[in-house]
Amino acid sequence: MKKNKILAISHTFVKKINLSFYEKLYDSRLFKITCVGPRFINTDNKRIYPDFKTENLNPQLNFKKLILKNKKSRLFYFKGLAKIIKTDKPNFILLDNDPISLQSFFVIYYSFFFKYKICYFSLENDLLNIFKNISLKKILKIIILSISNLIVKRWVYKIFCFTNEIKRNYDLLGYKNKTSIIPLGYNENIFKLRKKQKTKYFTIAYFGRIAKEKGLLTLLKALNHLKFNNWIFMIDMDHVVDKKYLNELKPYLKRLAKKKKLKIISCNYFEISKFMSKSDIVVVPSEYPEQYGRVIQESVASGALVIGSNLGGISEIIDNKKLLFSPGNYIQIAKIINKSFYNKIFYKQQLRKIYKNISKQRTISRQAELFIKTISI
Repeated sequence: MKKNKILAISHTFVKKINLSFYEKLYDSRLFKITCVGPRFINTDNKRIYPDFKTENLNPQLNFKKLILKNKKSRLFYFKGLAKIIKTDKPNFILLDNDPISLQSFFVIYYSFFFKYKICYFSLENDLLNIFKNISLKKILKIIILSISNLIVKRWVYKIFCFTNEIKRNYDLLGYKNKTSIIPLGYNENIFKLRKKQKTKYFTIAYFGRIAKEKGLLTLLKALNHLKFNNWIFMIDMDHVVDKKYLNELKPYLKRLAKKKKLKIISCNYFEISKFMSKSDIVVVPSEYPEQYGRVIQESVASGALVIGSNLGGISEIIDNKKLLFSPGNYIQIAKIINKSFYNKIFYKQQLRKIYKNISKQRTISRQAELFIKTISI
């Protein structure tokens, strides 16, 4: 049987973990795959290079590094992409970007000369908010967006949405027959259950960026309202985005350190699962609508119970009102943590329930399975 050729284009390929899905697709033996990623990417005033060497990838997964132009994702495009399209002659091009983006327009233009179907993996969950608090600027934006979508829509084969919320956004723009929900999978070879060592501490953990919208200050305030004493707070400080915000957190962190209740870690993506396995509860206190919340499924897969803010992709992935709290409400966070500590039956029941859902529906294997099924229809 002749294999379909896939050309996957993504700025996120600066991280090896984001190639896992395509490695899994290759394992199906149904596709020949070429991945195009950046030589480097500029973010947070830093130049970030790939965290892997090309020669360490599966040799059958053809990987190409190109220069990524521009700094904003909607304006990203890869220099020299046309040459790869001409050489590879793909059946499908998969873009890790919004259909209304510069790279998308380039790929649509090339499709006049080369026959392929254009698909998108999208995390865009904020389109509906454009219709709130209407202003002249927003009216102009809506007009431009609507016209652009009318032009682009006919060239879109599929948009793979990671959540129902994302699908609703695109359905409103007229893509209803082109959208499919495929959860973003976690790598089950990295994030998995490990035997927990018995400790005298109940470990509450935070993994993620240090930035104001992540709601870390709210979590630190919640710790002051815990009714038990034998706990410790573990925080990942590997990705400090906002140093000014970090200064706001320091008084709280210093008090925790003085009480010997603080454990600071800094680790890469492939090490973090070990620390997730040592956590009893992982808190995702974001105060903005997260597009997905990958840390949720990775923590649960590693054996930790996750509680999070009731908004965006967080509430959809957790899918349990007993584990959700209002954004910014530290009293509710403390209440759930206290209940999880004192009520062992509650803790085990909720962990078993969320683990069952995550391990069945949100692995990379499941993502690949749904993708193959969708494009085969």
